[in-house]
Amino acid sequence: MNRLLEIDAIRGLAALGIVLFHYASSHQWTGYHPYQYFHYLEECVQVFFIISGFVILISITRLSRSFDFIVGRFARLYPIYLISVITTILITNVARIAQPRTENIYDIIGNFLIFHGLLGEKSVNIVYWTLTLEICFYVIMLLIYRLKLVKHIDLICGIWAFIVLVDTIKGYTSADVGNLSLVAMNQPNQLEFVSANQLGVAAFSNQPLNLVNIVISLKEWIKINFLLLQGRAVLFIAGIMLYQCKTWGFSLYRIGIILLCILTKAFDYIPDTPWYSFLFFAFFVIMIYLVITDKLRSLSIRPLVFLGTISYSLYLIHLQVNWLIAPLFANLPIELSIIIKACIAIAVAGLLTYTIELPALEFIKSQYKKNLVKG
Repeated sequence: MNRLLEIDAIRGLAALGIVLFHYASSHQWTGYHPYQYFHYLEECVQVFFIISGFVILISITRLSRSFDFIVGRFARLYPIYLISVITTILITNVARIAQPRTENIYDIIGNFLIFHGLLGEKSVNIVYWTLTLEICFYVIMLLIYRLKLVKHIDLICGIWAFIVLVDTIKGYTSADVGNLSLVAMNQPNQLEFVSANQLGVAAFSNQPLNLVNIVISLKEWIKINFLLLQGRAVLFIAGIMLYQCKTWGFSLYRIGIILLCILTKAFDYIPDTPWYSFLFFAFFVIMIYLVITDKLRSLSIRPLVFLGTISYSLYLIHLQVNWLIAPLFANLPIELSIIIKACIAIAVAGLLTYTIELPALEFIKSQYKKNLVKG
């Protein structure tokens, strides 16, 4: 239990790091101002994926049926996500307090589906991209569960990590970085394709509509979003291996897979990935290692555990808080206003967690259990 609290504390600190990154990145810092180093906090997003990999087997190994997992994930993710979507649309597209990311009605409607990113719709809130990856990862793990392959998870992760490494190496030899993903219907008898890296962004080209191109596009869509998890597969794999080390003990094989993941990240060919990203990855892996070897018990203090508890709400609503309250602190020093806004975001996230997120989670689960009993 204490170890899980420490993991939660790390997740809370990562969420706070993302808040500070977004709040500080909206300003131009001169010289060697300390706040200009907040841009490194963007890398804290890696923690979410590593921890997702770490905790997923806890859920999978306790399942009685597949639908338990689906309902559990829905109850955990969707209620506060819905609040985030509604508030974002109201603030940006209705009240125009902030610049909307999209005004396309199909994008806006699609955002009410938590997996809208897989359908090609643009997110109304920039933070939603991580949820698309989480959903894809859950689909993969549910498939592994359904095929009764959880007992072979070490072997699966080893093969998976090796395939990702090979794709990363191939990325350096491909003229267009080698991936195509179907994004939209463009004209009658034609489909619009994107020549893409692991993130699915690059130049455009048109291909004739035929079965071969559809199959190729579907294959690459699956590859990018599920096999590669848009370039973040190694983060999830490392998390799984860390959990295996915690549960079954350290082995050269498991440690080797983790190191392979870090190596693959070091050779990441995504254009926007900073060179130091793999160093943060290695640091976060070490942090989790220290937790599972009982060397970071000091993290399980109440304030950090609270931060971990509200981390999901904090991640989803902090931009809305900033949009609404930023004018109130326009006359304060920017450094001070960032701290105040972060504190207010934490307070709002705490309120939402205990009045909406957790009650909704319990309500959905209780209703699900009642229906199972009746059935």
